Amino acid sequence: MTGEVLQAVSGAVAEITFSNPKKRNAMSLEMWQGLGKAVRQYDFDPEVRVIVLRGAGEDAFVSGADISEFDEERRGKHGALSYEDATQHALDSIRICAKPTIAITHGYCYGAGLAIATACDLRYARDDVKFSIPAAKLGFGYASHLTSDLINVVGPARTKEILITGMAYDARRAKDMGLVHDVFSAATFEEEALKTIETVASNAPLTMRAAKLVIDALLEHKHTSKLTDADRAVNTCFNSKDAAEGRHAFAEKRKPEFTGH
Repeated sequence: MTGEVLQAVSGAVAEITFSNPKKRNAMSLEMWQGLGKAVRQYDFDPEVRVIVLRGAGEDAFVSGADISEFDEERRGKHGALSYEDATQHALDSIRICAKPTIAITHGYCYGAGLAIATACDLRYARDDVKFSIPAAKLGFGYASHLTSDLINVVGPARTKEILITGMAYDARRAKDMGLVHDVFSAATFEEEALKTIETVASNAPLTMRAAKLVIDALLEHKHTSKLTDADRAVNTCFNSKDAAEGRHAFAEKRKPEFTGH
């Protein structure tokens, strides 16, 4: 079992739940593929007005990508491209979804988890949440489309801090920097989250769709040549000796020794 993406619909609300309990809901390739399929399904479902994404259990929203798969699933140029296509298609399905998407986060929200959350329109957190992108601690690159989402949410200065330091941020700091819209205590988390979900589900679908389209259009300012160079640098990271060292150190529960190669 490599984890699964669970689906449920209640009235106008669709829920997508990440479930990989042995790995704190880390995203496997199958889960990435399932995420994209689920979002697209609900995007075209006329009965659904809002899509909620959450993690199963008490430990995590999503603790990251399942890097134990990388040696196998990202093997060679074809494997790496196929894996990146699956993750980008899943996140693109969230980004271009005509309906509001809401990330309800708790526990660990690292790497892939934060990528999923920042692709969503709204983000709410339980007060035990921890956000981090530890790419710099693993020797991995962070793709331009992921970085763009993060810049849109917290701005370039905070994005540089998050990516360069690899630090973890608690709920208070995450709210202060605008990474989440609000934080709720464990005792009231589900109740408060439900209030927001019900509010969104009751709003005018065409108005919400229009708001998303206008905001996204105003933010669109891509420079193709610069992004090509950036993505090339990301691919270099994944094919480096440091990336292999990062994976091995993670598996061996030791501090990695990076060389810049």
